[in-house]
Amino acid sequence: MALLAGLGACASSGQGKLKQSVYDIDSAYHVIAAPMPDVMAGGLPGVTLTDAQKALVKTASQSVFNEITSLETSIEGGKSVTSAAVSALETDFASFEACWTGMKAGQQPTACAAAATTTTTTTTGN
Repeated sequence: MALLAGLGACASSGQGKLKQSVYDIDSAYHVIAAPMPDVMAGGLPGVTLTDAQKALVKTASQSVFNEITSLETSIEGGKSVTSAAVSALETDFASFEACWTGMKAGQQPTACAAAATTTTTTTTGN
């Protein structure tokens, strides 16, 4: 979540702020996930993941990516997003960030299990 603090942008309405939060998390997700292909291929010196760890990280990453995509699709379709959906995304992103950071450091944080089992339903308004 530390990365998100630097990405905050001004939005004039509550809905604008929620939408901006989704876009900020999307940007942060892509920054954090950028080295994943190299790590998965064993191309990052000092970082080695087992097949089970790779599967766990991939599942956690895909879960957050799906939430982001769902919310962005709603926004692009002219629908509003709810604070509950954005809050759930923020929580799930934080779990993914902790998981991925820990895995790269040679640990397996408990956040990995939480991030990989996320089945948050992203709800939107009209």
